[in-house]
Formats: sequence, structure tokens, C-alpha cells
Amino acid sequence: MLNENQNQNLTINITDIVKNGNMAKFVYAIAGVLYYEVNSPDEHVYLFPIDMNDKDDVGTATFPCEMKAITIMRYIRKALQNNSVIILK
Repeated sequence: MLNENQNQNLTINITDIVKNGNMAKFVYAIAGVLYYEVNSPDEHVYLFPIDMNDKDDVGTATFPCEMKAITIMRYIRKALQNNSVIILK
């Protein structure tokens, strides 16, 4: 896992994360937040939260165990904007 300083120096390109059919895989849930992992071509592994407690945001959406990353691009963008992305590698 990268430390906070390394995380700040890494520029994350959302296009690289969602292109080429990259898959998002459900990893775990805690306190109503789902976490999906995406392996990107830049050899980094990103973990993105989806807050299921925010009913206005998720509504009645279905979140399968595995889906194309572009399907959850909305949540990936939101995580990038609020700095809640976790870089595992």
C-alpha cells in the first residue's frame, strides 16, 4: 500500500482505470460502504468506495460482484474528487 505522500504524488487518470474493459471486483463492505478493486494498465490497483447509505446517490441500483469499471465510473470519479481512493499497489 502506498503511503500518503506517495499517494499525493501519483496522478490518477480515470480513463486508464475504465478503458479496455478493465473489471471492477467487489472486495468487501463495511458500515454500508462497498469497496471495488480495479487493476489498471499502469500496474496500480485502486480501491473505490460506494456509499450505500446515500440513498439519493445509489437509489435502487444493483451492484454485482464483478462488472466493467466503466459501469461504476460515476463512483470512481466521485472517489477521485473527494480523495477517497485507496491505492493498494
